[in-house]
Amino acid sequence: MARLKLVVEVVSANGLSDRQELLNPCVQLRFAGQSFTTSIKRMVRCPVWSEMATFDVLDKQRLPSLTLEASVYNAIDDCQVLLGKVRLSGASFSESTGAVIKDYQLKGGIFKRSKGVLLLRVFLKNEAPVSQVIPPPVLQQPLQVPVDAVPKEIQPKFEDGMIVWRIPYLFVLVVKARCLPDVDADEKPDPYVEVNAGNLRGVTMFAHEEQNPVWNSTFAFSKRQLDSSQVTRIYAVIYDGVTYNFIGLVSLDLNDVPLHSRNDIPVVPQWHCLVDKSGRTTQGELMLSVWWGSQADEAFSESWKSDWLEASVTARPHIVPKVYNLPRLWCLRVHINEFKCIALASGNKFVEAWVQVVVGCQHKRTKIVKKPLAHYVWDEELTFVAAEPFEDGLQISVKAHLVPGLGEVIGRIVIPLETIQRRVGGLSTELERQWLDLQIPPNASASNGGGDELTVSSCRINITTCLDGGYDVQYGFGEYRNDLRLAAEETSNPPLVGLFEVGILGAKGLPPIRRGNGRLSLHPYCVAKYGQKWVRSRTIINNCHPSFNEQYSWDVYDTATILTIGLFDNGQVEESSSGKYKDANIGKVRIRLSNLQPGRIYSHGYPLLILHPSGVRKMGELYLSLRFTARSLVNTVRMYASLNLPTMHNEDPLSLILKDNLRLSAIQIVASRLSQMDPPLCKEAVEYMFDAQSNFWSMRKSKVNLNRIMSVLSIFITFWSWFSYVRSWQNPAITLLAHAVFLLALVFHQLILPSMLLYIFFITIWNYRHRPSYPSHADIKVSLADTVHPDELDEEFDTFPTSRSIDFVRMRYDRLRSVASRIQSVMGDVASFGERITSLTTWRDPTATAMFGLFTLAAAIMLCFTPWKVLVAIAGIYTMRHPKLRQKTPSFVGNFYWRLPHKADNLL
Repeated sequence: MARLKLVVEVVSANGLSDRQELLNPCVQLRFAGQSFTTSIKRMVRCPVWSEMATFDVLDKQRLPSLTLEASVYNAIDDCQVLLGKVRLSGASFSESTGAVIKDYQLKGGIFKRSKGVLLLRVFLKNEAPVSQVIPPPVLQQPLQVPVDAVPKEIQPKFEDGMIVWRIPYLFVLVVKARCLPDVDADEKPDPYVEVNAGNLRGVTMFAHEEQNPVWNSTFAFSKRQLDSSQVTRIYAVIYDGVTYNFIGLVSLDLNDVPLHSRNDIPVVPQWHCLVDKSGRTTQGELMLSVWWGSQADEAFSESWKSDWLEASVTARPHIVPKVYNLPRLWCLRVHINEFKCIALASGNKFVEAWVQVVVGCQHKRTKIVKKPLAHYVWDEELTFVAAEPFEDGLQISVKAHLVPGLGEVIGRIVIPLETIQRRVGGLSTELERQWLDLQIPPNASASNGGGDELTVSSCRINITTCLDGGYDVQYGFGEYRNDLRLAAEETSNPPLVGLFEVGILGAKGLPPIRRGNGRLSLHPYCVAKYGQKWVRSRTIINNCHPSFNEQYSWDVYDTATILTIGLFDNGQVEESSSGKYKDANIGKVRIRLSNLQPGRIYSHGYPLLILHPSGVRKMGELYLSLRFTARSLVNTVRMYASLNLPTMHNEDPLSLILKDNLRLSAIQIVASRLSQMDPPLCKEAVEYMFDAQSNFWSMRKSKVNLNRIMSVLSIFITFWSWFSYVRSWQNPAITLLAHAVFLLALVFHQLILPSMLLYIFFITIWNYRHRPSYPSHADIKVSLADTVHPDELDEEFDTFPTSRSIDFVRMRYDRLRSVASRIQSVMGDVASFGERITSLTTWRDPTATAMFGLFTLAAAIMLCFTPWKVLVAIAGIYTMRHPKLRQKTPSFVGNFYWRLPHKADNLL
């Protein structure tokens, strides 16, 4: 699908000044939120640019209402003076590449009588996207921009202090039975209870040869299912587990079942006499407790639920809710000091040796040392991630070889992780260096393939090991920080700040997924990640508008943390029998706890936005209710004053590369542990919740970060633009008022700081009216997801290493070199700027340094006799002087600065 482009060619300009002076003009084009600035032509009267700009026309129907604005500026002393501008309506644009060059009269600017004209060539053209020029398999769909990507506030009515809707359930607690009859004269019964409610049936476990069995089993029947089946009575029937003979039953009318509230006392179980099928009393009694409740009941989490009957038998174990407690993660340090051995038949030949350390799936090794002696010193530290409870040991192997190649193991040892010293408080704990005897494998020798061999008779290694519990190896290194809980139990926990409650209400508008058999279906479930506790909601079978209504809570120790809620499709429901499944991610929502006002319930529908190779897509809406309850104001203040990360992060910070490696190892460990639980959480879901690929290169993310930097600096840019406008004397009244305020501040200088603080205070109060009404969410405009180029998306979703053709890689590499060259130039300019300043006192330019030294001496003497108010007044008035009093050429200070030496001429 072709994309419409607006092409503007800036040709030239003339008559910009009626005084025939030399100018430094440039042209800035603005169209539909996009801008382009030409180069600055220095010291010319009739500039010629011949530069072309291209703008995206996202909506052709809105084109007549859009405006192209071309402004001509004169660059003077790092400020731009407007010479005139041209506005062209989008209705005048034509789709023709043969458009002629037209001259447009400039309007506005400082030269009111100027008859300057700007020559432009403007036309529209249809440009084929990259998917048509070089068609990769992932660029087959057009870019889709979601129309509605803003959270929607809802007004739910919750009951009993809950933040989810109440779902009525009929609870049946089967406690025990007594005095059950024997099967025959020689055998006791193996009783079990079957609870029947229409077509719904729940069964307890068997009690082997027991006349007084105890079950303590709870069954929860959905009122929706009971109403659909028009059930009026419920039956608890006791059968024998061997002969399946009927023993007795208890029948209850649903109209007589009491309603139990969340705050009520539990319903007391009662004994019920068993009756036969004809209604006559028989031997034995059954203790039951029956009540109407909701999912807020304490018995709901451990009860058997009738909703599970909608799934197949093989899929039922995979749809139940689950609370996952993540393993404690430790930072394992292994310092390899030295190695000694007794070698036979080696002579004085050089031997290559290194140490390989393995912890689970993590493999690292030291540098290779080549020496003729059997005494090696490495003094290297290797860092790993270890999960408690420890399943793997620390395997240390020493490998050697007479010539380069694969080394043979000449000694190894396995150290249980439970025996390693633990360090939790800080780095003050001294670590012991220990010598360990290595086990020599049978026939251990290293050879060079020519008959020479190195045989080892005994060897030992000196190492230092410790388990550091003060590094937050799981959450402290990520972009989205979670709640911090240190690994060691001995570490003092931070004060409790509050309680965070999340209600997962439901979702709407979810797209179905095509299965392997061609059928469209969706089995959604949610995963909430916060701290060491992850929760998984129940799976709703084959429903694109699921209703969960599940409530969870977490203790909060730091509000500057993120709760992540992801929505997934349960691939185990249909693929559990084959063992091959993959849970597809539908979208996720991040909630920052510090955005929440304590005590308020936030109920919104959050858009599920996901970035595909074809563009950003809205996958539906996830409805959540949030409530943060503060425990103590004192603890909150202490939390803001406490360390952001544990002490070890500050005493001995890890390198960025090591942080990334440890984070990836931690993610693999957590994914492996969660995949072994019941029900398992697949690896793809864990990596999606952790944003495992967030550090991959992306042109879009680079532009986003650049825009973020410019947004932060916009306040300074705005101030400088205003100050340049004041000192340009375009509005003499404003400029004179600025002079008056400046002189008034000099007279009452003691009020400058209080006035600034009061100004900031009033701005804070003024912005209270515009405070956010809902927590922050994913913004497609900030992420540039609505304007990203398809080729940049394809590059972002490309595999590592790349799977594209050589032509694609060459094109993207050239583009990356172009971007990197501009970044390199900017970094070089910044470095040169600082080097010029530092060279003032280094005598690299003896004449300039001598001049600077004499200037500092004279300035010091002058400042001893001149009041500082006079100096500030002179500097301020000189800076804001009228443009007619300024010289067109750079000042002495500028000329002196730009002649200072820097190190760019020392580069190769």
